[in-house]
Amino acid sequence: MENKHAALYEYLVKQADRITDEWLSRTASEKEKTAQQYKDFILAVSKVFAKDEQALCWNKASGCAKEIAYDRAVSQIPVTESINGFKVCRELLIDEIEQFSDEHAPDSSKKDFFIWNKQLHLMMDEVIEQFILEYEHTTKSQLKAQTEMIRELSAPVIPVSEHIGVLPLIGEIDTHRATVIIESALTQCAELHLSHLFIDISGVPVVDTMVAHQLFKVVDSTKLLGVETVLSGLRPEIAQTVVKLGMDFSHIKTEQSLAKALCNKGFCIHEDGKAEEQV
Repeated sequence: MENKHAALYEYLVKQADRITDEWLSRTASEKEKTAQQYKDFILAVSKVFAKDEQALCWNKASGCAKEIAYDRAVSQIPVTESINGFKVCRELLIDEIEQFSDEHAPDSSKKDFFIWNKQLHLMMDEVIEQFILEYEHTTKSQLKAQTEMIRELSAPVIPVSEHIGVLPLIGEIDTHRATVIIESALTQCAELHLSHLFIDISGVPVVDTMVAHQLFKVVDSTKLLGVETVLSGLRPEIAQTVVKLGMDFSHIKTEQSLAKALCNKGFCIHEDGKAEEQV
């Protein structure tokens, strides 16, 4: 029986290139890297039939599956497409086992064929599970990174000097974005070691009670970090809205424009819009 196992392993190794080509022809991707990954995977799975290799075959096959999963997740290839690829691989290997049994091991029994198939199915089930886990992990990591990027882009604190930063807000502010702005502003103020922050709202089309309340929270929160915050860009229509709504901005420092706010802080604004700190 062990000789048959070894013979099957050697047979699959010899057929690895042909199986890889067939696998590629029945799946979407035909890139060179994919071909090498497929071949490595086939060779790793085939080790389950080699007695001397069985101790390492599980880790090797799982490692190949994880590598494929990472590349598929990064390339945003649907997991269903990849799982279908493993299904194709399983079918091809079963066909090869059957062909080996008929042509190279005619004395093999149904029991031999059953054992080989069972070993293959157990191996494939395990590596598919590892593939799914790695794919999910990579996808979550990407989503987290993208979320952080969106968070920073939604409320970018731009340092204009060593301890002074500007937070330009553009577009409508809803409850979710307001929360992001507060969290991001606090984090960036701490990371940049700011002592002064200018929040420019000239690009915010509407300032209602909710927006004003969130701005108050930003100012109060940054104050706890020792950051002095100034609001700029209060357009006439925004000022009128603030008065009509009865909102009290008296405890917040405000400036008509960001340029004026920076000038009052000792910055010279050039014609190209760049700010230079005056010594």
